[in-house]
Amino acid sequence: MRRIVWRQKMVCGFIDTCNEKLKQEPDNLDIIRTRGILYNLAEKYDKAITDFERIINEIPADISAYYLKGDCHFNKGEFDLAKRDYMRALKLQFDTKITDIAIENAVIIDEKDLEDIETVLEYEKNQAILSYL
Repeated sequence: MRRIVWRQKMVCGFIDTCNEKLKQEPDNLDIIRTRGILYNLAEKYDKAITDFERIINEIPADISAYYLKGDCHFNKGEFDLAKRDYMRALKLQFDTKITDIAIENAVIIDEKDLEDIETVLEYEKNQAILSYL
């Protein structure tokens, strides 16, 4: 329990540092990305999603921002939004082999049809990472 509390305090401290840096450099996307990752770790998913959306608005072809945003949606239990973001990351990785229509009409696996939907999304996440390497 102590370790978890210590970790949360550390993450919150890093978030504060990012916020201070952003006062000096409000458009620094590296700091915004770092803060988004830290918000995700702190389970402040909506704030993390906002940071990743800002990156996507500035750099529409940013694969990692889509992946990280998808991870936040997954952690919130928004599996359909997570899958869309993962597929957008894959589309960017493989150029135009995945169409916008395929992304919008992606079949979302119903939770009750799987013993563990997390296994499926973890596989897709790993595929996206491997394809990026």
